[in-house]
Amino acid sequence: MGVRGTRPVLPGVFLFVLSLSVCLLFLTHYSPFPEVRYDASEYLSLSRSVAAGTGFSQDGGITPAVYRPPLFSLLLGGWFHLTGTSSVSSAAVFQSLLHALGVLAAFALFLEISPSLWWAIGGALFLAVNPLLVTRVVLLFQETTLVLFTSLAALASVRLVRRPSALRAGIAGAAWGACALAKIVCWFAPFLLLAMRFLPSRLRWVWRRKEAALLLVFFVAVIAPWTVRNYIHFHRFIPVNGQGEGILEWNVSHATIPGEPPGDLYVAEVYGKNLSEQERKDLLWKYVGDHPRYFLVDRVIRNIVHFAAPPRDWWIARGYFRPGEHRTSFWILAGLFHIPLYLFLLYRTWQWGSGKATSACGVLLLFYWFYWAEHALVWGDPRFGLAVYPLLVAMVLPLRWGEAQGTGRLVTGARGRGPG
Repeated sequence: MGVRGTRPVLPGVFLFVLSLSVCLLFLTHYSPFPEVRYDASEYLSLSRSVAAGTGFSQDGGITPAVYRPPLFSLLLGGWFHLTGTSSVSSAAVFQSLLHALGVLAAFALFLEISPSLWWAIGGALFLAVNPLLVTRVVLLFQETTLVLFTSLAALASVRLVRRPSALRAGIAGAAWGACALAKIVCWFAPFLLLAMRFLPSRLRWVWRRKEAALLLVFFVAVIAPWTVRNYIHFHRFIPVNGQGEGILEWNVSHATIPGEPPGDLYVAEVYGKNLSEQERKDLLWKYVGDHPRYFLVDRVIRNIVHFAAPPRDWWIARGYFRPGEHRTSFWILAGLFHIPLYLFLLYRTWQWGSGKATSACGVLLLFYWFYWAEHALVWGDPRFGLAVYPLLVAMVLPLRWGEAQGTGRLVTGARGRGPG
């Protein structure tokens, strides 16, 4: 059954209620919650400071914070303020709501790219009960926020490419701006959209100058207030957050190069000196420059694989897995929730490259591949792939074929729809 002539509102309500119910049921049967430490403890302290009205800070407003991206902590802090409690249980309920909203956003995306309502419902159901996503609600990380805002931005982009207009360009730009406030790694998305104009004719999306301008203006407008806030406090240009040194330090500290001392010893030596931030960065970059094969080849390959692996944080916290362990249960998770989706990603990429899929599909494909490549260069933790997991699921759905740009109509001609 196609989307036209149907009302997806009731399925949307059902999916939201089901997603929320599954998460709340999981919360009632999961005790105790994982220990709040490392990144999670920082997100919690930032959120509690926001709820208390002392700003984006980890020490009660004494020192403004800039290391973490703001959106997740601001939203969670608002939830704490609204509910009057900042417990870990309250945060888990908030995460459950975000999961349900993320499923709803993914459902809207699926409706936009697929002619089948039932396939869109099936894809959303797969996300609603997916253990890789449901188990995230007990962890104080920002993946549920990223799933929601990445899906919304992808939806806005697909709608823009299918039926371009000034309004849709502004909405897409604002959506990617909000997504960048959740995590800066998606900064390239608006520019990727514009670059599609220069692809071969069968792949390109042709935009007007007004649409391009509004896309960029609204993207910058959403980020700009936070950038101004950072400049006022730190007197330098920080668009969203200043995590550059931390990522550099993490990569060097985890370096294991044959015949060389472990990277963590080098990091300890650097940070044991009374050096400025720039001097520390220079020494860390020197270490990277002295070992190009490891950081540009060996580590990139490892990051590619890690990004594509199913995240197991909850199972590790419960003691079912050890970090880096690949037992039979790991391959069961990968076989059920990852490997088939990546095979469809390759298939859809071939289709699009052959001119057999629309530009709307190309938007999702290009964003996914660039997002994956960026993490391959920087940091390939499995949980980072969850932000774009709905886009991976979208590759399985039957896609619209031969759609005329700017009309949303299906152009079938003498050719059948084809297998997918």
